[in-house]
Amino acid sequence: MITLRLNHQQNQFLRTVVERDEHLGDLGDLVRAALREATAPSPMPAAPSVVPETRTAVEEHILEPGTGKAFEVAAGRVVRITQVEGHQCVDLNVFSLHDARERLHVGRTRGMQGLHPGPGDVLWSNAPWERPIMAIIGGTATTDTQFPFCSRLIYSAFFGLHDRTNCQEIQNEAQREYGLDPWDLHESLNLFMHTAPGPDGEPVIRRNVARPGDHIELVALIDVLAVPNVCGDDLSNCSNFGLRPVRVTVEEGVPADGEQARTAYNRAVVLGLPPAREFPGARPLRRDPAYVAAFPHLPLRPADVPIDADEALIRHFHQVKNLDLYGDDDAAALRDIVLSWAIERLGAFAGND
Repeated sequence: MITLRLNHQQNQFLRTVVERDEHLGDLGDLVRAALREATAPSPMPAAPSVVPETRTAVEEHILEPGTGKAFEVAAGRVVRITQVEGHQCVDLNVFSLHDARERLHVGRTRGMQGLHPGPGDVLWSNAPWERPIMAIIGGTATTDTQFPFCSRLIYSAFFGLHDRTNCQEIQNEAQREYGLDPWDLHESLNLFMHTAPGPDGEPVIRRNVARPGDHIELVALIDVLAVPNVCGDDLSNCSNFGLRPVRVTVEEGVPADGEQARTAYNRAVVLGLPPAREFPGARPLRRDPAYVAAFPHLPLRPADVPIDADEALIRHFHQVKNLDLYGDDDAAALRDIVLSWAIERLGAFAGND
């Protein structure tokens, strides 16, 4: 006997795969087939060192799976986003607190700072402002500017699934606290997402290498509304097929933070910026005091599913499970193997339709 840990969304997906495959009679057949074809994973990179917190926190919040939160961040303050359990991707959206029309522009950030902005880089806003609005000053997080947020479209088109956690709807609900509408949503900066070129040179999402305590620190260069959310994707490497909490802290900046922010700003605008202009019709952001969070597709309902497996198959599992990522959490390691196999299987069906 072996245990597979799934939430109800993942269980629904696997049953969809079983229904489409004439060779699979039930979930147990799927798990055993996935195990038989599993091979040992490649070694993961060593965990980076974690810098201890030294600032005074003015606000702290644990973002639970399937949720997000809007934070007001005055210029000079620091947003620190930290892994609690590890492996969790986070989407970050940013708006000017004094004019919602100005917001993070991931395309401009990618063009100015590269595919994977890190310490010493800045985040850029959209036209016609086009200026640095936050500076990354530290941390151990990987980042990505290439992949769009997951949405209802993605799960419907690729998996035939509906009504499940996704970044688009999580973000829409989190930003609603400040009167922002669904059409105010812009492309997110992907935090703790590990991407690399695939065999054909196109970017692919690799296993999430974030460990507990890994973090990213950003200084606000103007007054902003930062809206991070826990990525709702539990069917990919993005968060290693799980949904986990993260901690967000808004902290008072210290002099060293200001120096690092100025260095990042000066590095990004070596020859200066166009003259600043004012644009009439500003939309300042204010919190709705009557707001009550109502995130869709919750609660998630996890369950351990016992699977019959003979001793040879269990021995094989212990040979191929990813110890680097999951340690002694065999249920999570099995979930990775099974969902990876099932997604590849579903893709093969789609190619034959």
